[in-house]
Amino acid sequence: MQTTGQRMTALLQDMVQDRLRYISLKNLLEEQRMLLLERNSEKLETMSEQLLDIYISLSESAERRAETLVSLGVTASIEGVNKLFSHLDEEKKNKISVLLNDLHQQAKTCQLLNERNGMVLHMQMDSFNNIMATDDKSSGIYHSTHF
Repeated sequence: MQTTGQRMTALLQDMVQDRLRYISLKNLLEEQRMLLLERNSEKLETMSEQLLDIYISLSESAERRAETLVSLGVTASIEGVNKLFSHLDEEKKNKISVLLNDLHQQAKTCQLLNERNGMVLHMQMDSFNNIMATDDKSSGIYHSTHF
C-alpha cells in the first residue's frame, strides 16, 4: 500500500503527464485543422487514432486522480487539490499552483481548438449538403425514387 506522500507524488506526476498530453493534443488539433481544410482524409484517419489514444490517457488519468484525491480524504476537485497541498511551504505551493494553472490553460486551449475544428467540419458538411441539394434539383439522378 502506498503512503500518503507516495500518493501525493503520484498525483503530481500524473498532473505533469497530463500537461504534456494536453500539449501534444494541442499540436494535433492544430494539425487536424490544416488537414480538415486540405480535406486530407487519409492523414485525418491516422490522426484520429492518435487523438483517441490521448483522450483515453487523459480519461484514465482523471479517474486515477479522482480516486487518489478521495483516498487522501479530499474531494475530487480543484478545491480538494488546493486543500491537499495547503500545508506545503510557499515555494512548493507556488510551483503546484503554476502547474495547475498551466494544466487548466492547456485543457481550455484544447477545448477551444476542438470546437473550432468542429465548426470547420460542420461548414464542410453544410457545403457538401448544399452541393448535393443543388445537384439533386438540377439532375434528379440522386432522388431515392430512382433506386
